[in-house]
Amino acid sequence: MAKPGDQDRDALIAEASLWLARLDAGRASEQDLDAWREADPRRAAAFAEVASAWTRLDALRGADDIAVPKPSRRAWLASGGAALAASVVGGAWLGRDVLLRDRVVTGVGERRTLALPDGSSVELNTDTEVFWRFDRKRRRLWLSRGEAALMVVHDSLRPFELFTSQGLARLAAGQFNARLRPAGLDLIVLAGRAAVETASGVAQAQVTGPADARQALEVTPHHIDVVATPEADVQAVQAWRRGEIVFEGQALSAAVEEYNRYLTRKLVIGDDKAGSLRLGGRFLTGDPDSFLDALRTTFGVRIIEDGPSRILLKSR
Repeated sequence: MAKPGDQDRDALIAEASLWLARLDAGRASEQDLDAWREADPRRAAAFAEVASAWTRLDALRGADDIAVPKPSRRAWLASGGAALAASVVGGAWLGRDVLLRDRVVTGVGERRTLALPDGSSVELNTDTEVFWRFDRKRRRLWLSRGEAALMVVHDSLRPFELFTSQGLARLAAGQFNARLRPAGLDLIVLAGRAAVETASGVAQAQVTGPADARQALEVTPHHIDVVATPEADVQAVQAWRRGEIVFEGQALSAAVEEYNRYLTRKLVIGDDKAGSLRLGGRFLTGDPDSFLDALRTTFGVRIIEDGPSRILLKSR
């Protein structure tokens, strides 16, 4: 008969395994994990136990010259991982990062370029978070929030997998732009091929030559659409990589929503007349004053200081 303490431990091991599965799939952040672990010291111990078993499992799966069973890690995690954890955790903690993932974050208004181990690169736009993990079999990158431009190099042995909250994208060599929006994921294929898998289906977009029209995969929780990418959207991607933002006839309400991604002090539309103004121009994302000056002088918008966190835009 199992003792109450054993039952508690099994429950903790199962819960820790679920956390590890969520992190591996990109459905939880390290901050979420830290909050969960710090609420109860036993959780931290259980997570270390499961993570150690996971790490040892990776070592076994990579030992090509040893005939060992190769269980599915997802299946192992889903089952709680208790048996394997008990069998290997008697050894010392291996000392590697528990997720074997690296992380880069940009703040609001910040951009950053990341060189990946295989020669690929990722440019992070404002307020973006990515994780990545490369091993002998796969190249994996998680886009947790924000927007990233990816340049993927060819590797015939290791696929490049992009994980987001909307699904999994497999990227061939090429250039791509991935942006997470409240409604879903926009994945623009500038060159190369991308295939997206979600619970609702699978879709693929491909651009093989410079004369081909760019394509985008628009992914929501309910469907995937393959659409032609307007040249204005391609130019917008190129612009943010230069630290610029381009408007071509958008309503001020839409322009402000886009510009606010780069601002800690937000712009707020004060009335419908101001919000419906159409504007165009090229502005620096790090210089909102030039944008406000253009609104004031060219479009007659009143700029009202409204406390430390926002600026009000109103019509005259």
